Amino acid sequence: MDLRNLKSVWKEIGFRPDRSLGQNFLIDKNVRKKILDNLRLKGDETVLEIGPGFGMMTFELAGSAGELIAVEKDRRICSVMRPFFKDAGNIRLVNGDIMKTDIAGLIGGRASRVVVYGNVPYYISTPIIGKVIEEGKGVDSFFVVIQEELADRLTAPPGSRTYGSVSCYVQYHTKPRKVMRVKKNCFYPVPKVDSALLEMELVPEKTVKPADPQLMFLIIRKAFSQRRKKLVNPLSGGGIRGIDKKGWIQILQGAGLDPSSRAEDLSLSDYAAISDIVHEGAVR
Repeated sequence: MDLRNLKSVWKEIGFRPDRSLGQNFLIDKNVRKKILDNLRLKGDETVLEIGPGFGMMTFELAGSAGELIAVEKDRRICSVMRPFFKDAGNIRLVNGDIMKTDIAGLIGGRASRVVVYGNVPYYISTPIIGKVIEEGKGVDSFFVVIQEELADRLTAPPGSRTYGSVSCYVQYHTKPRKVMRVKKNCFYPVPKVDSALLEMELVPEKTVKPADPQLMFLIIRKAFSQRRKKLVNPLSGGGIRGIDKKGWIQILQGAGLDPSSRAEDLSLSDYAAISDIVHEGAVR
């Protein structure tokens, strides 16, 4: 569907994009083809599409997969597209909010490769990514079109200005890769900023294995709460087992780290080493 056809459908049904839902539809055919190519579908996958809209990607995804499950929040869109999706034969349309949807229930028990794709609203991109990571057991890869700035943050390496706690979270659970830039004029209505296609390969076997992952992420969040200060200062602010500044200096040195380092200087492996020392209770 191109822009002319899209506007024609909207005029016929009296539809206007809902800004509160972040509705920006991908109209560029070349970009859609590139996205499809990067998903590397072989014909037998189950694809979960978040926010199919008016099927800009849906029919092409369904044509390259074994089964497609489309979760759409807007009831108006569902009422218009349901008969078209039904005619495709392998598309199941679910009217619902992905943040309130049982993802495991939708995809559970499938022997085929499971791929999640979504062109998601900017304002809820991070919660959706977290939802898929936390509840998407059985998902092999998650491809998502998001604000380019966020894609850069999620793939940022240690030492980068954009590296932060969300970078650590995504890089712990997945192998993220910024696949391609998507210019804002590829959408209608045109958003204010450019987007990017981000690929996240979900990794059941973690490369970093802290004894207590929750403790590690508590330390990471605390460290980045004052990212411009030396790491020992935000960590000494209380809340983590009552360890004082002297104790944190000892912990950092025990992990082979400079106490004057800042949060963005440390890798996931460094944070795992710190959390393991705390977990062992060597310092109180």
